[in-house]
Amino acid sequence: MLTNRKRKNAVGALLLIVVLILVTAGCGGGNSNSSESSSPTSSASVASPSASSSSSSSPSDGTPTGIDWAARKEANKAAGKIRYTTGYYFAASSPDVQAVMADELGYFKELGLDVDIQPGLDSQGMKFLAAGQAQFSSAGNPSLVITSVESGAEIKGVATFGSVGVNALMVMEDSDIHSPKDLVGKTLGYKGAIPSYVISMLNSEGVTRDQIKAVSVGYDPRILDGKVDALTVYKTNEPFIMQKAGYKVRLIDPGEFGGETSFGVVAVNSKFASEFPTAVEDFLRALSKAHEYALQHPEETLKAMQSRSEAGYDLEAETNRWAVESKLVQDHLPEGHGVAWQTDVQWQREVDMLVKAEVIKAALPLDRVMDNSFINSIYDGTTLIWPK
Repeated sequence: MLTNRKRKNAVGALLLIVVLILVTAGCGGGNSNSSESSSPTSSASVASPSASSSSSSSPSDGTPTGIDWAARKEANKAAGKIRYTTGYYFAASSPDVQAVMADELGYFKELGLDVDIQPGLDSQGMKFLAAGQAQFSSAGNPSLVITSVESGAEIKGVATFGSVGVNALMVMEDSDIHSPKDLVGKTLGYKGAIPSYVISMLNSEGVTRDQIKAVSVGYDPRILDGKVDALTVYKTNEPFIMQKAGYKVRLIDPGEFGGETSFGVVAVNSKFASEFPTAVEDFLRALSKAHEYALQHPEETLKAMQSRSEAGYDLEAETNRWAVESKLVQDHLPEGHGVAWQTDVQWQREVDMLVKAEVIKAALPLDRVMDNSFINSIYDGTTLIWPK
């Protein structure tokens, strides 16, 4: 027989167990995101001063009710000096334009971030990230991040400005090439290595690599006039050069033939992201706000980019670059989401293309190469959450 005291203790213990079970169950649900990947680093952001505001607790004007901005700012200051390396010096391309303008407009400082912007090339930037010598870097496309991870780099893509590709095949306007099958027996010029999107385009119409003549060429697109039949290009660059030189050209979009890519990736050092999740969120927050400003003030934006360049700066060409690229970004914003939002689909198609092109040996899990949790946290629908 239990004494009254022992009976009371037993009942109390039982009630405590029930309470613990209910609390545990309550903490485990209600914050899932079925459509977006979330790597192990994303769990750290929940415990940060971000109090990561859910869209249900944020009014429509973008002012969050659950974020202690003073605490976030202190957490961000603890990250110390943050180095960001650009993708192609100070060319007017995403996310470099956004990073420069966020710095110029004081958005980084407003969020407690001390950011140092270093010009360079994205291939170098991936190495700096991997070595911990930079915390953020621009990557021209997801493929660069994916191949770097396969090589052992502990980095991830955390935002992507362009949800469609900036690459294309360029032919003369009167060319009889209109699709990949028309390349059979023709000469294709490429730079460095044949891009994986070209392999995907050829595969889409049953064309094999040995059915075309692919040659490595230089950077003068006028080679298209009589020396090659088609040329791999950027929509933002070579067409403008040819137009200025008086040539009429036409673009074949890889996205129409199974070769869709993305551009304007923000990559982060994985260790830094796990240690300072609010700094990652707020770095992206500053870039997203700066993007809106750059759209509304293109001339001021281009002058800011020019002022940072230590070499000659072709303002006319860079103005064209930003005009074309920003239109690609804005015309293809993911429905219901803000700029730089990235999806599993974007990254998976890039992984698949790299495997088919035999650039990487096997498909990498998405949570090894990208993390959507940071970009997810800074928006209420299409509205950027910003301190008022």
